[in-house]
Amino acid sequence: MFSKEIQNQVNNLLSRYPIKQNALIPILLLAQKENNGWITEEWMQHVADCCEVPLTHVEGVVTFYTMFRLKPPGKYHLQVCTCVPCCLVGGTEILEYTEKKLNTHAGYTSADGLFSIEEMECIGACSYAPAMIVNEDYHEQVTPEKMDKLIDKLSK
Repeated sequence: MFSKEIQNQVNNLLSRYPIKQNALIPILLLAQKENNGWITEEWMQHVADCCEVPLTHVEGVVTFYTMFRLKPPGKYHLQVCTCVPCCLVGGTEILEYTEKKLNTHAGYTSADGLFSIEEMECIGACSYAPAMIVNEDYHEQVTPEKMDKLIDKLSK
């Protein structure tokens, strides 16, 4: 199921761990990337086979960690940090503003399929709070005005 390039990465991971199960999370991340940002049961089974663990174990990991998605995300995945440092300078308000602007809630995708919003506990950018990640790009000291510009830019 993996592309040749990703399969090489999977093989490299598996060779680094004497117990294949220990490579589960990084391989799940590769599977999610390979499947356009989400994990299906078919992919979970494939990863279970690679790591030599039961499907139920993989399902438990996927449903426990918030970084794994069981439904397709929007083209732009907005991860808004709401940890204490971000909240102290407006992180919660940025999340609420984003939800209102896109007419959807955290954990869901906008009606046009462009944006999905996720509330994150910490993204490791406390010095630049409030912060967020769009796909893999960090955005710092986010304000409603910056959010408007970002969403307008991405919507084009």
